[in-house]
Parts: sequence; C-alpha cells; structure tokens
Amino acid sequence: MSGQLPISSRLMEIDEGYPLVGSLAFGIIDRGTNIIEVRPTSICSLSCIFCSVNAGPNSRVRAAEYMVRPNALIDAVNEVAKYKEVDVEAHIDGMGDPGNYPFLVDLVQGISEVTKKISMQTRLFMLSEKRIRELWEAGLTRINLSIDALLPPLARRLSGSRNYDINAVLRKLGYLLRNTKMQVIISPVLLPGLNDEEMVKIGSLVKALRLTDRIKYPLLIQKYLHHKRGRNPINEESWDDFWSHLSSLSRSLQLGLIPGKDAMDIIPARELPKPYKVGDLVDVKTMMPGIFKNECIAVPLKRTGSNIYDRVITIVGRPCIPNKRTRTRIIRNKDNIYIGT
Repeated sequence: MSGQLPISSRLMEIDEGYPLVGSLAFGIIDRGTNIIEVRPTSICSLSCIFCSVNAGPNSRVRAAEYMVRPNALIDAVNEVAKYKEVDVEAHIDGMGDPGNYPFLVDLVQGISEVTKKISMQTRLFMLSEKRIRELWEAGLTRINLSIDALLPPLARRLSGSRNYDINAVLRKLGYLLRNTKMQVIISPVLLPGLNDEEMVKIGSLVKALRLTDRIKYPLLIQKYLHHKRGRNPINEESWDDFWSHLSSLSRSLQLGLIPGKDAMDIIPARELPKPYKVGDLVDVKTMMPGIFKNECIAVPLKRTGSNIYDRVITIVGRPCIPNKRTRTRIIRNKDNIYIGT
C-alpha cells in the first residue's frame, strides 16, 4: 500500500481490531439495498457553512477524526459484498471528503475485485489530475461532484475556505471528461437566499458539458436540511417549496431534475443481520473518543471476527474514558448503526 497514515491526538486509526459496521463516522453502512456505503475517513479540508456533519478545520463540536486502514476496509467491503448475493455498487462517501484519504486508489483497486460499480461523493478540490486518472484506472466508475456555486466569491463563502478555487475544480472536471469515461453527477445543495441563481448556471454547465451523454440524470439538486450538530446558516424550506423549485428549474433548463425511484438502479438486497435489539444490554470495551464531544467508540467483548455479525457501538452522553470495560444499553440500531447509552 502506498502512502503513510498520519495519526495525531485527534486523528484516530481504525485497523483490523475494530468491527467496520455500526458507525456513521467510518467503515460500512448497509441500508438493505444493493448500495454499500464505504467511509474511509471523516477528514475534510473545507468547512462548508451549511455542512450537515460539521466537518472541516472550523469545526468546534468534533472530538476526533478517523482514517481506516486500507486492508481492513477492503476486506470488510469484500466480505459484505459477497454476503449481499447481488451485484453491488460501492459508494465511497463519509462525514468528510474521501478525496482526503491517502489510500484512495488502493481502496478502489481492492474493492473492484467484487464490484464493477464504484462511485464517490467528492468536491474534487483535493484531487490532482494524476490521482483522477489513477482512480479511473483502478476502477472508479462515477463521481458525484459537489458544486454549490460557480461565482468564485460565493463558492469560497459557501465552502468556508479562502483556498477553495471553483475554477480549479472546473479544470479538473474538464480533465476527467477528456481523459476518462467516468460518469459524473453534479450534486449541489439548494440554499434558498444564498445560491438560488447559481442553480441555473450549474444546469447550463451540465448541458454545455453534455453530461447526459454519460448518465441519464447528471444534475441532482439536494434539499438543504437542518441537522442537530450541523451548521445551519438559513431557514429550511418546506418540501413542497423545494419540489416546486425543482419543477420550475426543470422546465426552464429543459433538463430532468426529478428522477424516478429506479434512476440510480437502487434495489432491495439482503440486509446484514442485526445482532442487538433496541433495549439490549451489551458488555463492551471503550476504545477512543466518538466523532462528536461526549461520545465514545466501543467494541463488544464477545465477537465472532466477522463484519457480517460484529458491530462497533457509539456510546453517547458522557466523556470518553478509553480502555474501560462497561455495559451499554442499545437505544438505536436503524441501518445497523448502533448507539448506546
């Protein structure tokens, strides 16, 4: 494996000693479909003013960041993909930007042995042209590109960083389109009162680049949502207003913006078993701080050694004391994400 994994007091290494299912912050998320969400890191180099997970250098609520050892993550993805018994898509995303993961090419190459569809959510800003080419050659088939404004001052403001350069992103997008056959979906967040007018410009860019030649729905505008720990700079509009906005944009751009349920080829698929029910008491060992303050990452004392059945648990509501044996009561297990108290 290429690269070195930097570990500091806040940046935690997740290795083969941890189950890689059970956390929102790292590892694998299974929502009972043919899509496997793969989260190699929580690091982000930007601090978007509307970030739902409060990522980036400006965050004041995070207690830790994570990077997963590539071999551990590759083995876990391969194990879960085989369990699904269908053709899966591995979607690389996270509570940060996976473009910051130093082993990204190794990860894509490693999981391409079990899936031929590998997509990634990124702002592209932190990837070089060389890395983009390497990702294509390793097996990356689609990029979901987060662009929220084309006007440089507004793009910088929304990113929360003076260093963000939308023109550099567009140059890298041009390189990608010229030198690879990757599909591209532009996925801006609509922020009423901030970037409404930018949606038309972004739609025009999508048409000018002829992204519909590669994928049916190349522009998927996302609704801005308030989140408990997120950055919430504006009021959230209603769903009715959002759909009305999309309908109007779709007509003016003559571009499909409201895809059907089958547009992304998402189908139900064998769901990972849930080893713990809500209310269960589980004996665990605390390992490291959770991603937010007053959280702790813990692993059960009894484990099978398989990511199909083992889970990592986030204990909430108190400061983390690592290397402590305790008992936690499960209060959430939706999508096999386990929270205890």
